[in-house]
Amino acid sequence: MLRRWPGLMINTIMQQLSISATQFGVLASMYYYGYAGMQLPIAFVMGRWEMRTILCGSALLCALGLSILTYTHQLYLAMGAQFLIGSGAAAGFLCTAEAISLWFPKERYGQVMGISVALGLLGAVYGGQPIQGLLDAYHWQYVAWGISGIGCVIAIAALCLPSSIKSHTHASGHTTEFHHVFKNPMLIALAVANLLMVGVLEGFADVWAGPFLIESYGLSAAKAAGVASWIFKGMMLGSPILCFLAKYLGNYTIIIACGAGMSGAFFTLLYSAVPSWSLPLWFSILGVGCCYQVLVFVAARDWCPSYRLSAGIAFLNAVNMLGGAFFHPIIGFFIDDMKSSYTLLTTYRYALSVVPVCAIIGTVMVAFIAIYYRRKLR
Repeated sequence: MLRRWPGLMINTIMQQLSISATQFGVLASMYYYGYAGMQLPIAFVMGRWEMRTILCGSALLCALGLSILTYTHQLYLAMGAQFLIGSGAAAGFLCTAEAISLWFPKERYGQVMGISVALGLLGAVYGGQPIQGLLDAYHWQYVAWGISGIGCVIAIAALCLPSSIKSHTHASGHTTEFHHVFKNPMLIALAVANLLMVGVLEGFADVWAGPFLIESYGLSAAKAAGVASWIFKGMMLGSPILCFLAKYLGNYTIIIACGAGMSGAFFTLLYSAVPSWSLPLWFSILGVGCCYQVLVFVAARDWCPSYRLSAGIAFLNAVNMLGGAFFHPIIGFFIDDMKSSYTLLTTYRYALSVVPVCAIIGTVMVAFIAIYYRRKLR
């Protein structure tokens, strides 16, 4: 939900801070720097601290960051607030992945992970049109305070969770072996491919989908947010289904299919005038394609022993979230650079083309990783 906040508030934030599209892209990217930067530290302390303590502190960081972002008129303070929000949000996925690895059998890991991701995407869905509806009905600062209050409630609720220390004791001796992750070339290659393919979700759905739909199809802000939410609905539907198919077709086959389908659908949306009624369908296709991320984390088991899996997933997720930091400033730069020479719609098309181009490169990388893995099994 908080990840989509800048996209819903893009015009308000740019006016409040008096910034350009490039500067807004940098501001939005600070969330991803905070999220990525906290992955390994959280993985390090996870075997030493209670998960409920980590979740409580993370929720409070999110609430504090949003409160600062709401009232500041200084760009650098707003960037710090976005960094805090990203840092606080970092614990959710890692704690979920750790809990699944500890409390579920290995053969059920992918299925349970897919279901967990689907449930987690409800936040992204309700962070779209429903929040935009509240913004249309109430002053945006009141809405921000309400979300901050929910964060405080989550922090209190987290303290009521059962203890996780006993479950962690058997793995705590291995939590410091992060240097093995950085010496694993195939895991690094998988992480880079993941970063290149993540642009549809983190470079488009989170921020730029709304402005593109408003300019390209003349939708209202609320309708644009609702259409963009279909990416997350597609992910909710696709995550468990693709994890099931991957058991029979293989993780890498499904990842490659997702990358190819996602790139084709994105180019179609950019350069073809699809009917407005079909937009939810196209965005759902993008969402199903984005489910490749779940399989990337499952594929980490191919390159990490079980006692290093938390560190491996933390590394993959850190690089994955750097995708937002990578794409937002680039898209913002191209928009600022080209808007004086082209119409705004053409500018958006050219600027957003970086997303499917990078996705194609990432898909090719995964194909080579798959070939190497199959040779390794022989």
